[in-house]
Amino acid sequence: MKQLLLTTLIITSAFYGFSQTVISGTIKNQKGQPVRRANITLGDTYDGASSDSMGRFTFITSEKGRFSLLYSAINYQDDSVKVHLDGRPVSLQVIMKKKVNELDAVTITAGTFEAGDKKRGSILSSLDVASTAGANADIISALQTLPGAQTTFSESGLFVRGGSAAETKTFFDGMLIKNPFNTQVPDQASRGRFSPFLFKGTSFSSGGYSALYGQALSSALLLESKDLPEKTTTGVSLLSVGAGLDQTVRFKNSALTTGGFYYNLKPAFAVIRQRREWDKEPEQYGATLQYKLKTSDTGIFKWYSDFSRTTLGLYTSDTENPQETSYFSNTNKNTYINTSYQDFIGKKWKIQTGLAFSNTADNGLQKEDQYNRTDRVFQGRVVVTHFLSSLSNLKFGTESFAFKREEGMNDRSRDYSDRLTAAFSEAEIYVTPSLVSRVGLRAEYSSWIDRYNVAPRVSLGYRTGTFSQVSLGYGKFYQNPEDEYLILQPLNFEKADHYILNYQYGNPNYTFRAEAYYKSYTQLARDFNGTLSNSGDGYARGAELFWRDKKSIRNADYWISYSFLDTKRMFADYPTRAVPPFAAKHTMNVVYKQFFEKLNSQLSATYTFATGRTYVNPSNPVYLADKTANFNNLSLNVSYLTHILKQFTVVYLSATNVPGFNNVYGYHYSRDGQFRQAIQPGADRDFFIGLLMTIGDNTFVR
Repeated sequence: MKQLLLTTLIITSAFYGFSQTVISGTIKNQKGQPVRRANITLGDTYDGASSDSMGRFTFITSEKGRFSLLYSAINYQDDSVKVHLDGRPVSLQVIMKKKVNELDAVTITAGTFEAGDKKRGSILSSLDVASTAGANADIISALQTLPGAQTTFSESGLFVRGGSAAETKTFFDGMLIKNPFNTQVPDQASRGRFSPFLFKGTSFSSGGYSALYGQALSSALLLESKDLPEKTTTGVSLLSVGAGLDQTVRFKNSALTTGGFYYNLKPAFAVIRQRREWDKEPEQYGATLQYKLKTSDTGIFKWYSDFSRTTLGLYTSDTENPQETSYFSNTNKNTYINTSYQDFIGKKWKIQTGLAFSNTADNGLQKEDQYNRTDRVFQGRVVVTHFLSSLSNLKFGTESFAFKREEGMNDRSRDYSDRLTAAFSEAEIYVTPSLVSRVGLRAEYSSWIDRYNVAPRVSLGYRTGTFSQVSLGYGKFYQNPEDEYLILQPLNFEKADHYILNYQYGNPNYTFRAEAYYKSYTQLARDFNGTLSNSGDGYARGAELFWRDKKSIRNADYWISYSFLDTKRMFADYPTRAVPPFAAKHTMNVVYKQFFEKLNSQLSATYTFATGRTYVNPSNPVYLADKTANFNNLSLNVSYLTHILKQFTVVYLSATNVPGFNNVYGYHYSRDGQFRQAIQPGADRDFFIGLLMTIGDNTFVR
């Protein structure tokens, strides 16, 4: 009996062994290294195995026919291979591709600084932008601590790599902001109009920016607004110059934010001695309205609008008659509306659309003359993205602008209108996770100028190590001449060519950047001896360094930036090529932040050095040959985190030019050169005190 059972078992085992298939092989990566603990399974079955330390695997199956053999491993792309099972052994040599992780993939860093809490390759976080000493929560002032940007003195704007303020454009969710700054006071820089707490990400391109944007010879500043807030909150700000209140109500799939503010500098100027004789200290009030709607799992609609009104008046010295003064006053009304919508249309397609409107009106007195000026812009924009893979994509779209400028002096007036239409396309292709190329083309047509332009742009990024990479960039950039020229007569587009070489080493604790660039300007607008033309030209070349360290000093964070700039240009009313007054040859910024845990406080300090700026001296036959003394500034900021009435509160004190450096920005001369007046800041030192309270959350909203 036992013999019969044993014989039956042997026969049965032999039968099953004959009908089964042995599947075996090895799994390696593209470098020939074994892939350990990879999972191998036969599709729609429970048969499978795992690879050993040498990448080998083997298992037996009784299935017959055609099947998919699936294999997967951590950090590798899932894949499969077709196999035919007929009882004969199957031997495989499997090659697995490394998974392309967005955080590990190379990015193009030539000419671009990313800022934001969740932005890949970020140099500064949103909080960095808001808390840098001396910036007073102004986006533009904070960005001036980065290489490439010049310290603003007596003019408003972001001056980048030898370019004028008009050569940098600001974009809000892809839409152009024609007037991003508050009222311009003579010989004094103005703050930006927007709070940094509106935005989740900031991209500051000091050159070679994307083909999706245009009308900027030097730089593009891209601001990306926040999505839906998490909860209902109330934000209260009490400042030494005014107050603000914001209320955010969060619904299930939407949120509504309303806010208002009032600023008056008269009390502050009564305490801080001013060089200027004010008749009406700057006074501003305004309101904002935001609405955000989550239209689907991936779609969102955003509405942002604001209105503000600013008034001021002051007396300035008359350089032709030193004993007399000239009067200047201004009332500015600004309205801005920005709407955007984005969503996926299918698995590999995304659409982004937007409409924006702005109207900025100025009027007042200049000496005894009544002046007025209105800028009006309407913009529509569509961008479509096709995702070719997890990282590679193709973007294309179009946008149209309607510009209107009106201005008058006493009973005289003039105006002009322009329709600017653009089409663009840009492909970002990852050849490997370590090699990426970006190729773009932008074309524009201006109805007022009645000309076309075509601007090719190309960038390349290559990862040289785990944390290091090099990038190259080249591009052509066009923009319309400034309104002050176009309102007189149509001119051609201004043009610049950018060449950029960048090296970056960056990990969560340390960042080092080195960049060299060259810019060539042609067709710059000139108004020389009353004749308008595009005969201007110039160049800018330089090298920049950036170092940030978040680890070496406990609870401390600091960065150092240095810019070398060699530039000359002939534009505006320049008789020859010269170094413009807004370009310093050497600029250095040192920013340091120290958090004291026991005191719940942070101390921030910013030191800025810049070599002297050029100015026109009528007694010197060489144009713009004289220079001011070097510029120095040390600013401090102290923030204290606490709770008032059980609500999260930040109390801070900011002071600029603490040592009281005697900085001179330039000089105004009389026509005969016998009298000159120094251009200096409004006060030797400035102080700012604020209290920010958030009701309903642990972070402040303004």
